[in-house]
Amino acid sequence: MTTPTTVPRWKQLAELVKFWMVDVWGRDWDAQRRTLLYRHYRAYFRNPPIPPTHLPVVASRLADEVEQRAYTSAYRAYLADVQSASSRSESVHLTYRPLGKNLRLLGTAIRDAAEHGRAVRIAPEGPATEVRALGARGHAWSPWVWVRTGDASDALLRDAAKAWNSLFRFPEPTPSRVVTPAVRVAVPSPLPRGTGPFSAAFLTRVLQVATATRYALTPHDDIMADVARAKAAAGWPAAGVPVLAMHIRRGDAAAAATTSAGADQAPALATRRSFALEEYLSAADEICARDHITHIFLATESKEEIARAVALRPQYTFLWLAHDRSLFPDIRTSTQFIEDLALDHPERARALTLTAILDLHVFCDCHAFIGTFNSEFSVLGWLLTVGARGHLVPYRSLSQPAVRRSINPFAALLNLQNNCPLELHHW
Repeated sequence: MTTPTTVPRWKQLAELVKFWMVDVWGRDWDAQRRTLLYRHYRAYFRNPPIPPTHLPVVASRLADEVEQRAYTSAYRAYLADVQSASSRSESVHLTYRPLGKNLRLLGTAIRDAAEHGRAVRIAPEGPATEVRALGARGHAWSPWVWVRTGDASDALLRDAAKAWNSLFRFPEPTPSRVVTPAVRVAVPSPLPRGTGPFSAAFLTRVLQVATATRYALTPHDDIMADVARAKAAAGWPAAGVPVLAMHIRRGDAAAAATTSAGADQAPALATRRSFALEEYLSAADEICARDHITHIFLATESKEEIARAVALRPQYTFLWLAHDRSLFPDIRTSTQFIEDLALDHPERARALTLTAILDLHVFCDCHAFIGTFNSEFSVLGWLLTVGARGHLVPYRSLSQPAVRRSINPFAALLNLQNNCPLELHHW
């Protein structure tokens, strides 16, 4: 494991000046958002970079897991208490972008608000900058791309809270019960020590955000029935059999690529740093060998990558959900991101959203994770796997924190006010 390096002060100041001159003065920035970004970047400079991989040592893992599970169990009870009973609340503005961004926004908002004993409520309207940006493109803002279907009610198109609660149970618009101060759950004490590259304080934060994100993923019973049917159709193993989750982002971000001889290589078409299938499988080999895992769940837009993975690693049992992958955008034939596709083709929006919900909920039943942290969906998959298990899981992010930036890459992943693209920090 690499040792974090100290970045010279002059380089830190140079980065801050560059950020202020280049990143802040965008067309849609307002004073409040500039202030939040400025504080966020200043916070980065207080932390050295953290290695992007975390492969716990087997000998010490059992005690760590027990301690972490006890902490997350207590923290989950605290979140439920605050969210359902607090008379004080904070609003969060959701985005027209896909499920991953919104769920991560909610998870970090719930965690941040709970620090002050406040519940999170979803604001009915969209962020002002996003409303203006969509208006300039000729689109009226609506809370979720996946309710832009022909049969969506006006209420769902106008009110983000109603749109959220059409799919999920929590956060509820208003508290469901009243808890007297005498029986309120206390905030659990921070963990006494860290694991792997994490300090004790940062491990506490990771577990809090992961637990809050898992808390927010509460699909209604009809969607949960779809999850159960999809897992059964995929041949999901019996309870207790470990499964490695692997998110291979293709679709609107990258295309699978092989040479004429069939050798695996990184995609030539990509909107960010992307990786060859063999790199994912090599990371899987390391985790599977050490933790005795033989089942791998593949979440990807590419049916070609699924077929190639099965052919390249016959020693594993691969699991995937039977989505209609023709719904996804394909970078080989389109330059649209998935949110733009949903704006232009609203008939695909709800189906795309349901595929995301199913994949994300299946992540919760996995025991290890591989992805790329320059993908919002990968970040979310990692958080949900950790939040569901109640402890850090073995994981690997193929994308590396950008060396040129003296920021904490995990802070970029966990902070609600992270308005900068993740690919600035992970390559």
